[in-house]
Amino acid sequence: MATALVCLSGSAVLAEEPKQESAAQDRPTADVVRKAAARGLAVVQKAAANYPNHRDCFSCHHQTLPMLAMVTAREHGLEIDEKLLRAQADFTRASFAEKSADLKRGQNVGGRAMTVSYALWALALADQKRDEVSEALAAYLLKTQRAEGHWTGQVPRPPLEESYFTCTVLAVEGMKRYVAEAKRGDVDAAMIKAKAWIASAPARGQEDKALRLWGLHLLGGSVDELRAAHQALVKGQRADGGWGQLDEMNSDAYATGQTLFVLQATGFSVAEPVYQRGVKFLLRTQHADGSWLVRSRSKPIQADFDNGDPHGKDQFISTPATCWATTALAATLNAKPAP
Repeated sequence: MATALVCLSGSAVLAEEPKQESAAQDRPTADVVRKAAARGLAVVQKAAANYPNHRDCFSCHHQTLPMLAMVTAREHGLEIDEKLLRAQADFTRASFAEKSADLKRGQNVGGRAMTVSYALWALALADQKRDEVSEALAAYLLKTQRAEGHWTGQVPRPPLEESYFTCTVLAVEGMKRYVAEAKRGDVDAAMIKAKAWIASAPARGQEDKALRLWGLHLLGGSVDELRAAHQALVKGQRADGGWGQLDEMNSDAYATGQTLFVLQATGFSVAEPVYQRGVKFLLRTQHADGSWLVRSRSKPIQADFDNGDPHGKDQFISTPATCWATTALAATLNAKPAP
């Protein structure tokens, strides 16, 4: 999901920050960051490779987010398992290949728009061309937009499958890329409603704040809207350099990695002190095996199984957290200076 970046300079928006030159003196070296990102990448690639041995259905936590980490790592000079990346895209497509008729009617998808939106992001990350399956997935989204302008999942499972902002931003981007040509006009109308909702709906947690900024960036929000969304996002940074999923929660790798990803995706320089404090938080909290631990706060709705990932019963949120953290670290490598 490549995007043209709108520069929101951290030094311009956050006047109280120290100058970039002084912050650079305390930045982790590129070698330290590269090694940490490579260790995280190994964890998420192994997780993605193992998942089809246990399940035959698509998952955002073991397809899309590992693919995001892989693609970002490749873009910034790290080697990835290209065969695995293609295999994850094929696995995603195969999960929906027999459901085209139901999808076009807006029916019969577990996880509803959240699942469909993440699936289209997975296909986009692998640069898959539009075909019958991806068109059907996009058609599902056109059928299921709420009157208010947003999309939802089926059962809220925080943090990964809870945010309507996430669902809405990914839905819009998926439709833009994969909808059938005859439906382009319908997508334009859906985008107008989605942008209005993104700009006005209350943001309840850090993921809502992150995806509001990304959504406004992708949909052409005004300078004032972007500035306000940016300030709300960075405001939650803690003294330890990280962000928490909710105001009352401690900093963790999921919220921190996701926040940093959105900041750089919307033009914020990875050299800025805000970003570098987040990087240092991630480096301090990475485990020796390359993973990050985040405790689960979702109620299980499916039979538990062990994918062989780190952190036992917390592996199905720790793996996405490791994906976000790896992505955020990789994005600092070989980065171009901000304009």
